[in-house]
Amino acid sequence: MLLQLDFVNSLTLAIWPVTFAFLFTDMFDSLSTFVGVAEAADLCDENGQPKNIKEALVVDSLATTIAGLFGTSSGTSYIESAAGIEEGGRTGLTAVVAGLLFIPFMFCSPLLAVVPALATAPVLVLVGVFMMKPIAKINWDKFDDAIPAFLAVVLIPTTYSITQGIIWGFLSWTFIKLMLGKKDEVPFMLLVIDVFAIIALTI
Repeated sequence: MLLQLDFVNSLTLAIWPVTFAFLFTDMFDSLSTFVGVAEAADLCDENGQPKNIKEALVVDSLATTIAGLFGTSSGTSYIESAAGIEEGGRTGLTAVVAGLLFIPFMFCSPLLAVVPALATAPVLVLVGVFMMKPIAKINWDKFDDAIPAFLAVVLIPTTYSITQGIIWGFLSWTFIKLMLGKKDEVPFMLLVIDVFAIIALTI
């Protein structure tokens, strides 16, 4: 419902675990999506990091917040954007055009039932193909890098959750690096994220 907020009850301790779970899941889904889309669009800097990631996350968080205020599903980034990128989309104008094309179906949604779910399968297969491209950059001969990457790649489809794959990839990376005495390769912020990841697994 539009602007039907309940700040008082939403701040009770009983709601905190649920709020944290949603926050953690949305954050990692968005981060992984930005990384994947940036790789597909070749929008990474010299260090292999997505360009303008801070600005993208700010916009994503604002969209999610506004969607909540309007009582609708989260307005967030989607990995399916990789399909549009492969067709030439490179700017925010692509998202604007896609949004405008959705407007008629606010009033003609029954027409969508004419399109079978099977028709979307080829697009999802293409998205999967685009997402596999960065795997070639993994150093598979370096096991302390390869094992966490392998766990993330396998767990994302088998658990139907990007978040689970990212969590176990982070945790295994940290554990293996520390066991090998490579603590310099484990940033402090990763340790903080690992703590939140463990909390998220226990909720």
